[in-house]
Amino acid sequence: MAKVSARKVRADKPTGKGMRTKKAAVTPSPVVPVKKTEVKITAAKGRPMLTWVGKRPLSHVTAFPAQHIETFDPTGSFGGKPAIPDIWKDWPAAYPKGGLLFHGDNKEILAHLLANGFRGKVNLIYIDPPFDSGADYVRKVSLRGAKGTAKLDGESYTLGEQIQYTDIWANDNYLQFMYERLMLLKELLTEDGSIWLHSDAHRSHFLRCLLEEVFGADNFRNEVVREKQRGGKHHANLSVGSIHDTLLHFSKGETFTWNEVRREIPERILLERYPLEDEIGRYALADCTNFKVSRPNLTYEFLGFNRTWKWTKEEMLRKYEEGEVVQIAPGNIPRRKVRPNPEGDKLQSIWYDVADTEKESDYPTEKSASLLERIIDVSSNPFSIVLDCFIGSGTTAAVAQKLGRRWIGCDINKGAIQTTAKRLQTIIREQIEAQEQRPLTLPLGEGDRHREDAEPVPAQLALTVWRVNDYD
Repeated sequence: MAKVSARKVRADKPTGKGMRTKKAAVTPSPVVPVKKTEVKITAAKGRPMLTWVGKRPLSHVTAFPAQHIETFDPTGSFGGKPAIPDIWKDWPAAYPKGGLLFHGDNKEILAHLLANGFRGKVNLIYIDPPFDSGADYVRKVSLRGAKGTAKLDGESYTLGEQIQYTDIWANDNYLQFMYERLMLLKELLTEDGSIWLHSDAHRSHFLRCLLEEVFGADNFRNEVVREKQRGGKHHANLSVGSIHDTLLHFSKGETFTWNEVRREIPERILLERYPLEDEIGRYALADCTNFKVSRPNLTYEFLGFNRTWKWTKEEMLRKYEEGEVVQIAPGNIPRRKVRPNPEGDKLQSIWYDVADTEKESDYPTEKSASLLERIIDVSSNPFSIVLDCFIGSGTTAAVAQKLGRRWIGCDINKGAIQTTAKRLQTIIREQIEAQEQRPLTLPLGEGDRHREDAEPVPAQLALTVWRVNDYD
């Protein structure tokens, strides 16, 4: 099979190391409106409503134009027909059919997206905003010809380190910052779309109030507690260790995309939850009584206990004879054996198996790919549009690319844009090589979604990088 030729095109200077490109006349530069416009925003009408000093309602925003920085198009798909054209019918004509990566203030980028055809088009939003933790986040930087250990006067970081962003806010400023962006994000969602907001104990209670105000309390779907590490830091031995963070899931409307999944039960959870074992396997003992006391047909005496049980007396006797119901010792109330489902657990509100154990970059706040896989899998379908306006190291876009979703990423930090672009370019090249070995021409159906040997068809094999309002 002939190798696929790769080419990159740029319309401006490269943004950093790992993003060098060369000119090619075959691919025209994308064109977007250059006129500054005003975008109207729907008022938040949810309850409760949080109040802070300087709270300002957001009725409109100014949308600035975007400057095209770079195109990564190794297959030339921008110059011809997309591999799966029907999935792009809802895509604004101003942008090429591929991944979009924006550098700038995400408030201005979101306004730009609203003004240029993306209103009501995004199926899933995941954001991991600053936690208002009071920390500086630093990444290591390789320096040529120097060890990078020297320091500048007045600086606390070495020359081999770079501040990614500073998470230090005045409380009221932080709330206004998040309030405005949540208002814009709601406008971008489809009617059956969802937003997942990632936070921790510092501000999750405020952020939930903001989400209820913007999206409405009726559209709260769940609060997920994620175990992020095993063994956390203690605060001068005055409190319990902190080993979790929080995911708040809201939908835009009453109906929303949800794909039920099951997960394999880790061995440590299996041993904790099912501590006993017999010839069949592991089990735990659970209650046999029925909490609905007004059930005369289920109320009877069994092994010396007069209770309202879960089953009829005939069914109870059968389960007892088969060993499913047991009495550990005379005088003990009968208990039933509960065993793990061989197909795995249904997804619940405590996630103990998607910790940040492995990282693909030096980005300080990178989240695990397994966490984003779960969120994207349950709240979107193949070829859906996924948006992350705090893209960081690019995990959301990377996982969306691998799972056959279209994606849009934004960040105010140039290092984040460079890291994400380099990461996505590597993934796209790998997908092209994989298709040369085993071409994929059809999207996966519902029944194929969780096949171990299934590979989702990439929604795109190209991306463009943009800058909004010339922010640097």
